[in-house]
Amino acid sequence: MSYLIDSHSHLDFEEFDKDRELVIQRAFDSGVKIIINIGTSLESSKKSIALAEKYENIYAAVSLHPIDVDTEEFNEAAFLELARHPKVVAIGETGLDYYHSSDKDKQKQVFKKLVQIASKAEKPIIIHSRDADEDILLLLKEMDLPKSRGVIHCFGRSYEAAKKFLDLGFLISYTGNITYNYHLERLDSVKEVPLEKIMVETDCPFLAPAPFRGQRNEPSYVKYVAEKIAEIKKIDFSAVAEQTTKNCAKLFNLPII
Repeated sequence: MSYLIDSHSHLDFEEFDKDRELVIQRAFDSGVKIIINIGTSLESSKKSIALAEKYENIYAAVSLHPIDVDTEEFNEAAFLELARHPKVVAIGETGLDYYHSSDKDKQKQVFKKLVQIASKAEKPIIIHSRDADEDILLLLKEMDLPKSRGVIHCFGRSYEAAKKFLDLGFLISYTGNITYNYHLERLDSVKEVPLEKIMVETDCPFLAPAPFRGQRNEPSYVKYVAEKIAEIKKIDFSAVAEQTTKNCAKLFNLPII
């Protein structure tokens, strides 16, 4: 069996309250070896850590999501403490979202502080960028970044856009939206970004892949993302599974599988 890592999930969200344990077991049974659960607020980050403490093969990332800076005051000391937990493997998701949130200055302030926390804790960063690539790139070039850099999650833009992040040492992560086949630029980036720079994710409960589009997403569906990458690159699924797993394990300093 070819193993996969779901590098970005939100299993702490209420969408999983009724069957969380079943969803997690289904993922492990289907060949998902590790799940990274991503915090979006202080409470969500604490829940992510609790999941990671309960399950050996779940790890956590902690952050205040750019969408949530309008409703939650950023607690720098609390996040720095969480970042040092042994099962926290990254800071994220952080970044900028100009589609959902209007307070750009506050987003930038929080993003800078979270990158500083990542550098202090020596953890990579997981970046959310929506309609904000230009500003994020400017900020990244100005800041002291963690040595391991990080990943641009849920990437859906052109290879030209991807290369700007690749040149800064970041990986690119794809999710179920590449299975929708409605955006040629997205598929172009999948084709051109080297496999050694790619990770796969679900971003569940969002962005379920084509066979389940419109339904709740879950970690077991990450295989459809890997299958689409294999199809676009015209390579074996096993090659995608093996390399993306290696990429993720290296970035997040995970145990060798």
